[in-house]
Amino acid sequence: MNRFDFSTAPYNSLTSLQRQTLEKATDIVFFDDQATVIQANDSIDALYIVIKGMIQEVDADGEVLALYHPSDSFDTRALFEQTYRHSFVAVDQSLLYAIPKSIIRELIEKNSEFGAYFFANIADKLQSQTGNKRDNELAGLFTAKVKDAYRPYDELYSGSISLLEAGKAMQKNKSKSLLIHHEGRIGLITESLFRDVIIQSDGIVNAHEAVHHLARFDLISVDIDDFMFTALLKMMNHRIQRVVVNKNGDPIGILEQVDVLAFLSNHSHLIAEKLEVATTLDELTAVASQMTNTISALFANGMQARQLAQLMQVLNARLFEKAWQLIAPADIVANSCLIVMGSEGRGEQVLKTDQDNALIVKDGIDIATVMPYAEQFSQVLTGFGYPPCQGKIMVNNPTWCQNFSDFRDMVITWCRSASGENMMNLAIFIDAKAVAGDASLLHDVQASLMHHISDDVGMLMGFARAINQFNEDGQGFFAQFLGKKQHKMDIKKMGTFPVVHGVRALSLQAKLTETNTFERIAKLASMGIIEKQLSQDVSEALAYLMHTRLKNGLNAIKHGQEVQPNQIATEHLSTLERDLLKDALQVVKRFKSYVSNHFNLQYS
Repeated sequence: MNRFDFSTAPYNSLTSLQRQTLEKATDIVFFDDQATVIQANDSIDALYIVIKGMIQEVDADGEVLALYHPSDSFDTRALFEQTYRHSFVAVDQSLLYAIPKSIIRELIEKNSEFGAYFFANIADKLQSQTGNKRDNELAGLFTAKVKDAYRPYDELYSGSISLLEAGKAMQKNKSKSLLIHHEGRIGLITESLFRDVIIQSDGIVNAHEAVHHLARFDLISVDIDDFMFTALLKMMNHRIQRVVVNKNGDPIGILEQVDVLAFLSNHSHLIAEKLEVATTLDELTAVASQMTNTISALFANGMQARQLAQLMQVLNARLFEKAWQLIAPADIVANSCLIVMGSEGRGEQVLKTDQDNALIVKDGIDIATVMPYAEQFSQVLTGFGYPPCQGKIMVNNPTWCQNFSDFRDMVITWCRSASGENMMNLAIFIDAKAVAGDASLLHDVQASLMHHISDDVGMLMGFARAINQFNEDGQGFFAQFLGKKQHKMDIKKMGTFPVVHGVRALSLQAKLTETNTFERIAKLASMGIIEKQLSQDVSEALAYLMHTRLKNGLNAIKHGQEVQPNQIATEHLSTLERDLLKDALQVVKRFKSYVSNHFNLQYS
């Protein structure tokens, strides 16, 4: 019988002979509770694997950096350094494997896969965790490239050809569309365009009219090397059936929505189709009820939380838009802007959570006439499965349903007065995204806000300070678990919030227009505000925390339990998952330190 489990990474990569070598060299050691296993600055002699008990990693300030459960190993980082940086102390009586450093280094030299694990980042380790899910049909949608399914065009037709000639060309090519060029622009002719021309002209069509007069030139395009998932999102966002495919900036073909949907195996695209054809609130309610099952199926088949969040942002936006259009009179819809905020606005929410929305109404319209519809909208969303916001950040709250001028002045007031409540409201608003009505109302408020943001150190410090609001008592993330039978961590408080808000604070200072945290990180890195390696690490850490949160929430739904996706029972995580969580939280700690130094929070 093997001394320990070889089924987990990286030990599952060892050959039979290498496993024998490791077992022969491994000792079993015992430590009493509170005994020091490794003292900081000790010489490095072994890699330890927990058999029984629990070990805590403690830094020089007494902060608990990590907890190690059965099957966890430590300290892999120290194997490549001269000394241990931290101390490792037994929380209770613990039994450990001790593998000599020389054996680990020998195995690293002889087995590249084994060695790669110790140098892998979060993204690499996560890939190893989910790699076994990549062979299914659905995953093809998210790994396949545009070049795998687009329809190439042998030539671009001149915009001077007639409608008749264009129709014949489409017939010859057995295509529903035609790309043309005219005066340096690329245009598109489609079957639906021909239909519209016939209808609008009462059947009297000039077949010899130059096609460029009727072509559409405001085209949405993708690159041939883009993922098909990206193309699908663009189609859904813009409510179009096709996109132009470019190579090196030049158009070479068309990708039809039907081509993309052919890659779907579980018919999840039907959600979008049902949304489009829904004409009643009851039909929308039925669609909303299917969303969680769709998410579960996609996640089970290898789609990552970040991609799912993008998809759900598009679907939710359409759901909310259609609901608002069915509830409110057309003139109110046209003269207002319905916005979503928080994680929904950032495109980082997958499972249904509290409503975070607002309504900006054009000046001159009596808010009293709008409020009944706003109240109904909040009730309808509750029926869709989106519970009311405990903080009442909803359109049925007069604070979040105001005329444009009043809403703009309110936002500017938040910016000028750095009270805790104002900073919270500002944080909520700057993640806003328009989902229905006149989007210019939101854009104008945002523009006014950016105009009034100054380099006021006090305001920016007050805004950024929230990254520390969930700090523990100085003992660290993991200290809260010690002495407890249930080891649950709130990964929102400990992980996602500090990243999201820290990035948000840096983005506010830089006056960025992006709302998605990943996009903000990329932009901040391109501007040199965040160092490139740190930006990559933070993005990877956030992606894994989102993955863990979603997995936890879906598991609760599957077993009929209360959904508390942020509450992670660490003892139920696999060794790799705990390893990833520790890595992610260390990245969060590093990022918090950077933000604190950037805004001089240590002096506030």
